[in-house]
Amino acid sequence: MTFKGALTAALCLAIALATTLPSAHARDELVFVFQKQKEPAALRDAADRLGTALGEALKRPVRVVVPLDYSASVQALVSGQADAAYVSSLPFLLARRDGGAALLLAEQRVDTRGVARTDYDSVFVVRADSPLRSVDDIKPQARTLHMVFTSPTSTSGYVFPYQRLIDLGVLARRQDPRSGFRQVSFGGSYSQALREVAEGRADIAAVSDYTMEGPQADVYLPAAQRAGLRILGRTPGVPTHLVAVRKGLDEPTRAGIRRALLHISRTQPQLLADVYGASTFVEVDEDRHVAAALAAIEGTGIPIEGLAR
Repeated sequence: MTFKGALTAALCLAIALATTLPSAHARDELVFVFQKQKEPAALRDAADRLGTALGEALKRPVRVVVPLDYSASVQALVSGQADAAYVSSLPFLLARRDGGAALLLAEQRVDTRGVARTDYDSVFVVRADSPLRSVDDIKPQARTLHMVFTSPTSTSGYVFPYQRLIDLGVLARRQDPRSGFRQVSFGGSYSQALREVAEGRADIAAVSDYTMEGPQADVYLPAAQRAGLRILGRTPGVPTHLVAVRKGLDEPTRAGIRRALLHISRTQPQLLADVYGASTFVEVDEDRHVAAALAAIEGTGIPIEGLAR
């Protein structure tokens, strides 16, 4: 997908989502949006199960929505069509900037060393037989490489790798990545970005570490396909995904959602793991949690204006 195509699709899907949901003032149900990541059917099933558990805890109907694009999740919060959303940090920052969304809870993930973290690594992935041996090999070969990012609103699949490419001297600040590589595209999801490399249509994918390693990696790509891939390099410090709520959602409802999700993550952790692979939810300081994402945005100078509109 091209840059223009990715943005056009995002806007169309955002409009479609807005026209299918009732207004915040005209519904009794709680509308909970889950950001697209893995295969839609698998995510939908896991999100529905978490939504059912949340509804039982709140004693209130919960409607789960899984948009086909990251930006539609942002627009749902900005427009008030969704009450809560489970998203990564960049979509949250857009929703906070344009609609006053607030962070409720953040994921905590246990890495391959057994350390519980509220951040994770963005990784560059190549085929196992790729001539690229380290990230330092990207710069001299960039003009011959097809780079596939996850989404223009993906923190680990676009913002952090963009910043890393600037640090490596492959790109300059604000430089269109298309001018630095032979070809640049967006997979639209982690699974598709990885598949583009695994099936030989791209040379490097930018994704999250948990799509390649850890107990939930199989939901993004089968082990047999992952065996043909390897991690070329890591960029640490990506804020974990978070649950955000819309501006204007009353405090009792916010508190109820917070309590319910913390309880579910303690008593039914598999529900949480099945959605995006997290270990639990924790309370965090909002500004501190997203600080690294803000720094990366500033460092890259990415023109993010308009992505949530």
